[in-house]
Amino acid sequence: MIWWEKTVEYNFVIRTAIDKKINFAAPLSGVQEVGGDGIFGIDAKLILVEFKRSQKELKTERDKFVCYEKAKDKLIGRDNHHFLVYGSEGDNSNLNLHARHYFSLKEVESALSILELGVNDEEFKSYLDDLIELKKEDGRSDGSVGPESVASVVGVSPESVSSISLTEYVRLALPRLYQALSPTQTISRGRSPS
Repeated sequence: MIWWEKTVEYNFVIRTAIDKKINFAAPLSGVQEVGGDGIFGIDAKLILVEFKRSQKELKTERDKFVCYEKAKDKLIGRDNHHFLVYGSEGDNSNLNLHARHYFSLKEVESALSILELGVNDEEFKSYLDDLIELKKEDGRSDGSVGPESVASVVGVSPESVSSISLTEYVRLALPRLYQALSPTQTISRGRSPS
């Protein structure tokens, strides 16, 4: 059986939607995924998910931090809504989904139940700000306009589908990340930039 990280991600989204356990999904990509691959929610509670092909790839998360042990010490215990979701081959070539808490790596009984462990928007943003601060600089953006400027975040709920530009989503929802990714220019009053 062959599968990829995206196979795990799509499988998770489809299965949670079928089970009516999800009412918001915002996949992230490029520099905006510095926190994780996607933000998912149910009943205004949010989780952060990093998808991996299999358990073997979980260790690659360590390389994303300036100092993984420092990040773990600071955020363990606050990561109850942050997960690693990965796949394994099941019976009859079915893909099994598994979930672990991000820093403790404690396995969750069911990958589809992680939405029940979401937190409110304020707690989510506080955690995400601290997480991003401890990660290495992404290096995928030089501050120039690129495809990420016109990419969109699509939120899906039972009532509607809404979309805003990825840049605007990051500006509104993750202002510290937006500031970190934006080139700074100082413009004197009444004078154009040189």
